[in-house]
Amino acid sequence: MSPPPGGDGRRATSGSSDRQLLENLGEDRILWGTDAIWFGSPQDQIQAFRAFEITPELQERHGYPALTPERKAKIFGLNAARVYGVNVDEARKAHLGDDVSRARAEYANAGTPSFQTYGPRTRRDMLRLLDFTRGMPD
Repeated sequence: MSPPPGGDGRRATSGSSDRQLLENLGEDRILWGTDAIWFGSPQDQIQAFRAFEITPELQERHGYPALTPERKAKIFGLNAARVYGVNVDEARKAHLGDDVSRARAEYANAGTPSFQTYGPRTRRDMLRLLDFTRGMPD
């Protein structure tokens, strides 16, 4: 589906779509979602959104809202937690000493993070994988 037209009749860009979502729905009603189950890790998209910033100049000139760390946290998961009734503080406490938390801590202290994307990156890669595995996992 194409984004709605911008105010000047042209198609909206990603940045203006983000602005329209924030203005029309509000930061409390936007959830992060991907098609990762079909096309591999969305890590590149996650890293891009985490790094994405709207300069104060563009905020002033075009009325873009700032994409603060707090807004991004809501979009990435806090809003979904609220919708699904997850108590975030309790969930964080429950996972403090698990294997994933320990691996994250080790990774954070490693000093040389890798943003390698695993899994198929294109439709063609996905079709090759499905052909190779005959549609079965592993």
